[in-house]
Amino acid sequence: MLRWKVHLVQQLLPLFKKNREGRILFSESVSVKQPIPNLVLSNALRMAVAGMAKTLSGEIAEAGINVNVLGPGYHETAAMKRLFAKKSEITGITEAEARKYFDDQTATHTMGSAEDFASLAAWLLSPLSAYVTGQVLIVDGGLVKSV
Repeated sequence: MLRWKVHLVQQLLPLFKKNREGRILFSESVSVKQPIPNLVLSNALRMAVAGMAKTLSGEIAEAGINVNVLGPGYHETAAMKRLFAKKSEITGITEAEARKYFDDQTATHTMGSAEDFASLAAWLLSPLSAYVTGQVLIVDGGLVKSV
C-alpha cells in the first residue's frame, strides 16, 4: 500500500523535473482524516502516504510539480459490497440494512458515484489546479466529522 507508491514516485520525478511540470495524485481513503474502525494497518499506511505527499509537495512545488491526496468516502464500488457483506455477517443484519447503515453515516445519506470522485480527480490532474499542492481533499458526502 505504501512501498509501490514510493517506488513509482521515484521513477516519475526525474521526468517531471526535466519537463518542469507534473501532477501526482494519490487515491487513499477518508481514513487519512478519520480512522475507520477495524482497519488498523490500512489506516496507518494511508496516513503514511498522506505524510509522504505533504512532505514531498513542499520539496518539489518549485519545479512545477503538484502532489495531492484524494480521500474518498463511501462510493458505489465492489469494496463497499464487501463491507456490506462483512457488516451483515458480523451483526446479523441483512446486506440491505448494512447498506443503509453506511448510507446513514454520511450527511447526504447516500453513497457517492464514480463521477463524484472522478470530476475532482480530473481537475486536480489538470493545469487548472496549478496552485493546489500538498492537500488532502475528502470526497465523502459529509462522512468525516473533522474540520
